[in-house]
Amino acid sequence: MKNEKPDSSALGRRIRALRRQHNLTQAELAGKVGIRTGPLNTLERGHHLPSVPVLWKLAQILHTDVNHLLDDTVRSYVVREAAVPYGSDECHSEQSFTASAYDYTAVQARIIRFEPETARLSDKTIRMIDSVINCFLALEDIVEVQKQAAIPLTLKLPATQVGFQRFTAQVRGLLGISDAVIFDYLELFENAGLRVVFLPLPAKVESVSCYDRQCANAFFLIAEEITVERQLFRLCFELGRIYLYNGGLAAHAKIGGLDGEHAARRFAAFFLMPEEAVSASVRQVGVTPGQWTWELLLRLKHRFGVSAEAFLYRLGELDLITPAGLKELQARIKAHYAATGNSEPDASRRVLTPNGRLGDLLLVAAQKPAAVEELAQIRATLNQAGVKT
Repeated sequence: MKNEKPDSSALGRRIRALRRQHNLTQAELAGKVGIRTGPLNTLERGHHLPSVPVLWKLAQILHTDVNHLLDDTVRSYVVREAAVPYGSDECHSEQSFTASAYDYTAVQARIIRFEPETARLSDKTIRMIDSVINCFLALEDIVEVQKQAAIPLTLKLPATQVGFQRFTAQVRGLLGISDAVIFDYLELFENAGLRVVFLPLPAKVESVSCYDRQCANAFFLIAEEITVERQLFRLCFELGRIYLYNGGLAAHAKIGGLDGEHAARRFAAFFLMPEEAVSASVRQVGVTPGQWTWELLLRLKHRFGVSAEAFLYRLGELDLITPAGLKELQARIKAHYAATGNSEPDASRRVLTPNGRLGDLLLVAAQKPAAVEELAQIRATLNQAGVKT
């Protein structure tokens, strides 16, 4: 063991991944550690090992245990150098995954989901998700646009459904949109530092959200094969789940009589169809509760980018349609969904640009000569995950 040459490449990759997760540039991390940028750069590239004091400082700044940074070979080297007993039971970091065949060290993003989706995600899917997140963080680092959520993602949860509607309005206020009807929710989320990725997900899993509370990194993974209306709903649904999770709602707890799944659905409905905005749209066309037709329903639901079913349900709970009209249109919607495999009854007027921000980062990164090798690995990993840019 004394003659074994330590492999510093794995240590360098772990340091780089954690630095990116913490939204730090090399210069910023080097400054916090008290070293120059050059040595940190060569350290991340695996060209040398740090001194023990630098190693401990890195672990402290990156909020991790030293054991997470070290593989067995490097650990034995540090033990010899510092005579410090590193036991594996001291490691208190969360589970780590290796992303793709290119050995990207995962960022340990906390996967947020309530039952029953926990059982639906295999280890392979979780590794794929982590690899995509790591690629996103790597691209932001390469082009020097490290970011984090620009709005608070932890708020006190209300106790009632009425309070939950006000809670959703509060979130819209944080995003600066109040009751306004928004056309481009992707731009809204991404401008707020929330990353959105469209990609293939397992059957019956339409979305997954990941939130790293310590570093304020929020990622939304949306199934690429579902309708545009469904994608927008799931985007807001996952935002609701992050707030519920951060607010302390346990997997089987309830808020205002709603479990986590249904509370997140109500959040999405309130977020996409604020009461005042829906009521104002109805008033503008002068339609009374008894005047709703199939054509009117389809025309107005497009304003909010939601499905016909979701819009009809919102009209019903706001008493903007009669019970008889609601029942008639509901039956027609269900018949259409059954006949077409849940496609929308009218072509979507929303045009999303899936992974537009990710594609932009790839184009800018391609202009960085020093990143050619890593960029090739990133592209290969994204292709392997089925991410189209």
